[in-house]
Amino acid sequence: MAELFYADDKDGFLQAARDLVDFHKTHGSDKQLFDAYATLFDRQQMWGRYDDAVATIDEMSQVAQGRRSRLGTAVAEFCTGQLYLNTRQPAEAEIHYRRAFNELKTAGENGRALRAGFNLQACAMNLGEPEAGLAMNDSTAILISDMEARSGRANAGNHFKQARYRFVLLQRTGRLKEAAPLKDTLLHYAGVLNDPSQDEIMLTAIAQYEQAVGNRKEAYACLDTLISRNLKARNFNNASRFRLSLADFQRENGDLDLAVDNYRLYSAESDSARIQDTHRQLNELTKKFELDELRMENEASRQRNTMLGLIVAVMAVLLVAIFVYNRQLRRKNRILFSATQEHIKAEEEAEEAIVHAPEAGQTAEERLYASLIKLMQEEELFKDADLNRDILCARLGTNRTYISNAVKQCFGGTLNAFINHFRLRWSAEALAGRDDLSVLAVGEDAGFSSRSTFHRLFQEAYGMSPSAYRAASKA
Repeated sequence: MAELFYADDKDGFLQAARDLVDFHKTHGSDKQLFDAYATLFDRQQMWGRYDDAVATIDEMSQVAQGRRSRLGTAVAEFCTGQLYLNTRQPAEAEIHYRRAFNELKTAGENGRALRAGFNLQACAMNLGEPEAGLAMNDSTAILISDMEARSGRANAGNHFKQARYRFVLLQRTGRLKEAAPLKDTLLHYAGVLNDPSQDEIMLTAIAQYEQAVGNRKEAYACLDTLISRNLKARNFNNASRFRLSLADFQRENGDLDLAVDNYRLYSAESDSARIQDTHRQLNELTKKFELDELRMENEASRQRNTMLGLIVAVMAVLLVAIFVYNRQLRRKNRILFSATQEHIKAEEEAEEAIVHAPEAGQTAEERLYASLIKLMQEEELFKDADLNRDILCARLGTNRTYISNAVKQCFGGTLNAFINHFRLRWSAEALAGRDDLSVLAVGEDAGFSSRSTFHRLFQEAYGMSPSAYRAASKA
């Protein structure tokens, strides 16, 4: 699995992880099985395969229930919290993390319990509940002490995270004097870890603290360091993000000349990949350069004229970029649309050949797969958002294992992917030929239960959004 991961073979890695789960179902302990499930889930959600990740959690929960495994239930709760947190739903994530935290401690899974505790503190910060976060920080401190007492060694990474969360949470409650000693603690553990990624998190937290206590030069220095490092690494997204924070701090502190320079650099360093979000960037820049506010802060005519000229120049550049980008995008989408149409036609012809192939020359899996395709073609079962493996098994008179094996061998993916394949193809044809249906209606009629899932899978399959696809079909 490690070789597949470092080779960036995502499909190969996920299949190996699935095979490991199946192996531990019959040959492994509860810990081995649910660790394997967690590995499979982690990669699915990290690589954006959220439908598969949800299916893995459902399966994990059912297996845990069947085995009466409290550990399995706790791991499933933890993974559910991960999914909600990564999709920016901290309130829902908090519920599942809290259940996981208590159950994992009971099961002796202190490492994963500690991760749940740290994530609960992140949820508290996102929900604006720093006092709840500090209470959990006290709990994770006890857990870290217990872990070190059992192992006989300290973990600098755990102490760094513990101090960082407390440092930020105390700032959020306005208890800056209590936060002050933690700055040195962070610097100490950052030196021990010597991890650039952790160093970046630390400097961000320290910059916010220094700004809050009025040490503007120290705050600027932290952000300047982060900007320089990211520019050197050619990570322009992070560089522009820290540049914007620096400019905001300078504007708040009245250092308007510095702020103007850094807003300009922020615009220049913004990654070209974000040009599709130009309208939002224009609104943010306009608000930040609002002339009325600057007139109150500085009455100098030269600064006002310079600022106005800067706004006009930035807007002109961005408008030109929008025009060029949209023209290139339309051309690219027309090419993609034509290629997609040809690909869909080829897929349909290939499926017709499978359906009408002589049964005598087919394996049992190929015959079952042909029946499944025919069922999709004739009855369009994929339009049912609740369609699942059990329904298809009942219609075809087979079982879950046979139908999964048939789809895996003949289609090369999961049953969910197979169903979504038909939904996406029907959606593409409807977008091009059914002007009476809105984009949202197309996704719903095709069987997608959520708008976001429809848009994400369509973008992945055809290289453009459903709206862009419809526009390309009319060009």
